[in-house]
Amino acid sequence: MYFFKEAGYVHDYVPFEDVLFIYDFANDVDNKNYAAFIHADYALTDKWGFSVGGRYTDVDTSFLGGQGDLNGFLTGAILGTGPLRYFPPIPDSQTWHIFDPTAGVQYHFNPDVMAYLSWGKGFKQGGWTTRLHLPIASPSDARFSPEYSKTWELGLKSEWFNHRLLSNAAVFYTDYDSIQLNIQTGISPVYENAGNAKIKGGELELQSIIGGGLSIGLAGSYIDAYYTYVNPISGIPQYIAPDGTVHCPVGCAGTLAGVSPLDASVPKTPQYKLSLAPEYTYSLANRAQMRLLASFTYTAEMFNDALNTPVLRRPSTRALDASIHYVSPSGVYDAAFGGTNLTNDRYVTAGSPNNGACEVGGYFNPPRMWYASLRVNLAH
Repeated sequence: MYFFKEAGYVHDYVPFEDVLFIYDFANDVDNKNYAAFIHADYALTDKWGFSVGGRYTDVDTSFLGGQGDLNGFLTGAILGTGPLRYFPPIPDSQTWHIFDPTAGVQYHFNPDVMAYLSWGKGFKQGGWTTRLHLPIASPSDARFSPEYSKTWELGLKSEWFNHRLLSNAAVFYTDYDSIQLNIQTGISPVYENAGNAKIKGGELELQSIIGGGLSIGLAGSYIDAYYTYVNPISGIPQYIAPDGTVHCPVGCAGTLAGVSPLDASVPKTPQYKLSLAPEYTYSLANRAQMRLLASFTYTAEMFNDALNTPVLRRPSTRALDASIHYVSPSGVYDAAFGGTNLTNDRYVTAGSPNNGACEVGGYFNPPRMWYASLRVNLAH
């Protein structure tokens, strides 16, 4: 059983220098969530096992929007007058009653090797966008609907060579309906149901104890993500032409001929990701330990925003971290020195294209950094 209640204030204070000043004077949110979860496993034989479960969720949420333009120069307001209110002073509420089932079957080849097949449904509640670019007549105009998913997964979990090699592999398929994305509309980032999407892929994880204090972890994934339907009001995507000019979203003048919204990339979804993490432990004469750790991750290119803004595209990246640890004989103290992003690769991690303000804003990952730490294990 689960119960959650919250009441809060959404603070969207966004000044745009001397031209536009957005001031929020309400944005009150009230959420109530009730949920019940059940899961059962049944071993039919020593080889075959089954599992079933589900979650019932009851969501009751309300919202009073209060975004306002304090000075309103762009709408001809006079200084000293009240702010232009984008939301009507009327509360709005939404309610959902959802049951998400799950089921699975497992087959044990032996105590160390197990294959499984699972299926489940998912739900992410809807809400309201708190950042509008134009006033609305009804608070329901700011709503976005829930996001739903159905997922299949087929996998194998195993241990080999007297438990010195752990191997997990899986392939999966997820069908998303009414996927929720933050999309820049005018001068405001707006949450919308951008459309439907499918994600297919696979994962492989290996962890091996080589011997002599050396162990290695290896992981890789492949994802094929694509839209099957794009909501026309979402404006997905915008494109860059061969001459370098940026074209507006599909459906408005200037769109590249032959381009479909379905050609857009699902944001934050790289096609490939590979990681390698070796670790070496050396025992000293006083029973203390020296540990050398490293981690390398390669991530394929991806777009950081739903509109596929060219300057917010993240190229393929490399991330290399390393550290050296001294662990005291008793294991109480762990002193470490290390570095992150040792290749000093810099790339955009997030951003938004604000065409209404003639700007694109972005955030970059941290540069190469060094650190020292001391940990104390009080459990010893």
